[in-house]
Amino acid sequence: MIFKFIYRRRRRPKPSGPEIERLRAEAKAFLPDRLRELAVQKGFADGSHCEYRRIFIKNNLTNWGSCSSKGNINLNLRLMLLPEHLRDYVILHELCHLRYPNHGKEFHSLLNSLCNGQEKQLREELRGYHT
Repeated sequence: MIFKFIYRRRRRPKPSGPEIERLRAEAKAFLPDRLRELAVQKGFADGSHCEYRRIFIKNNLTNWGSCSSKGNINLNLRLMLLPEHLRDYVILHELCHLRYPNHGKEFHSLLNSLCNGQEKQLREELRGYHT
């Protein structure tokens, strides 16, 4: 007799309440401006044109950010809990998806160049944090 064990990851309930609302307000005030600043600084936008369409602040449990095929960027409100350099890394990661919608060699080459050759170190450091 063969038994199959299925291990399911328990979903944590989405936190709510005053702490999340404070983070949401902080994220909505900070992240769109920082995204725009980095986009201009790194060549993803100029004075009148941006490569991304819209930005959304979400309360995700499994990711720090994402980029849609329509060019919308979603950022997790919990980015506000990360150190600034990791916040910027996540934003740059999503901006790179505007040009390369995958995690191929070109994507990582671009991201690494935008992170001053520190992409691997930043990715490893980010793994120490959880959404």
